Amino acid sequence: MKPQAMRRSGGDLTVGPIGRQLAALTVPMFLGISSMIAASMVDTVYIGWIGTLELAAVSFTFPLVMAASSISMGLGIGATSIMSRTLGGGDREHCLTIGTHTLALVTAFIVAIAAAGYVFAEPIFVALGADEEILPMTVSYTRIWFIGLPFFALPMVGGMMLRALGDARTPGIWMTASAALQVLIAPVAIFGIGSWDGLGLLGSAWAFNLSRVVILVFAVPTFRRVGLFRPLGGLASLWTSWREVLRIGVPSMATNLIGPASMSFLLALLASHGHAVVAAFGVATRIESLAMMLLMALSSSVAPFAGQNFGAGEVGRIREALRLTYRFSIAWGIAVFVLLASCGAPIASFVNDDPNVIAATWHYLVIVPLTFGFMGVGMMASSCFLALGQPLPSLILSIARSFALLVPLALLLDAVWGYLGIYGAIAAANLIMSVVAAWWIRRSLRRADRRF
Repeated sequence: MKPQAMRRSGGDLTVGPIGRQLAALTVPMFLGISSMIAASMVDTVYIGWIGTLELAAVSFTFPLVMAASSISMGLGIGATSIMSRTLGGGDREHCLTIGTHTLALVTAFIVAIAAAGYVFAEPIFVALGADEEILPMTVSYTRIWFIGLPFFALPMVGGMMLRALGDARTPGIWMTASAALQVLIAPVAIFGIGSWDGLGLLGSAWAFNLSRVVILVFAVPTFRRVGLFRPLGGLASLWTSWREVLRIGVPSMATNLIGPASMSFLLALLASHGHAVVAAFGVATRIESLAMMLLMALSSSVAPFAGQNFGAGEVGRIREALRLTYRFSIAWGIAVFVLLASCGAPIASFVNDDPNVIAATWHYLVIVPLTFGFMGVGMMASSCFLALGQPLPSLILSIARSFALLVPLALLLDAVWGYLGIYGAIAAANLIMSVVAAWWIRRSLRRADRRF
């Protein structure tokens, strides 16, 4: 398809007002992300009402859940990077072929990961420091979650592909609908109804799974309609697509997996300070996700915008988009810090009434949000790198943040100030690496400008 025809078909991001296009991509994604994070937060409240031990158990699952999600997301990032740049160059047919082949690859990967996670959940949580009191409920919860992983991963990756094609509305609707279903199902599954007492903590996992099954039923016809269910073709064609996707997808997976790895390390350190601190970390990171959801949506919008404009040679538009998103990130970070510093304790007390949990949660919400605006800048830069087909800078930045800064700082400051020092290490790592990311993408875009 020629570029002119592509523009008539919709989804062209290489012409028109930059701010308006970013807003058009961001608003549906924000509604989707915010509804999912809000559902997760509501789920955390339900679990917090059950008890502190249950809250700590779910907190231990975060790294493994994030790792499993990161693998499928990495493949999706690889596919959408190629698809958006290919579409920007005017070749819609190859763009859709890449998408079809990636869905097949994701299916195979995720089924294997779900099986491995189910089998090896117990030794993993023992290594993370879960004691005998919370280990059984942590393992049971995680195994149920892994049963539903394929139903979660396929709509997520397919939604990323639709965004690469310029359709942000449909995946936003899916995310919002799945979150609404989860919120409706969870209280019944957890607390029961009538004479049925419910499933307690495990009901939360089953509610998540059932809501994602329903969304997949609606997602499959959409994939077929837009052309993502094409014949796979021969092995040579399949391998060519997979090799292209994996070239970006594998470093992206590695980048995404570093976060869960560093979180596992932090949880092991925090576990030495007691169940209340682990539970507080789980509550605080859920609140952090709520605070960052608009910046998550915005960084997701940068990817298809930058990919299409890079494919069309419009580097100046990418640079201007980054300037806009940086300013917004800093302003948003300041506003969120003021809000959480003043309201963090009441929010935490609503989730759990343990005074130790409330105190540890509030301390996190005073220290780490100081750097939320800078985190947003780093997210925009990393998203841009991946969209340009350059996954290594994001991987290097992630490795440096976790292993050159966060781990040694957390060890040092934990010895001096306890868990408050760990929170300080998170903030310092966020600040330093975001500044480096912004500097690096600026240099990369200058080089790209000279090529075009």
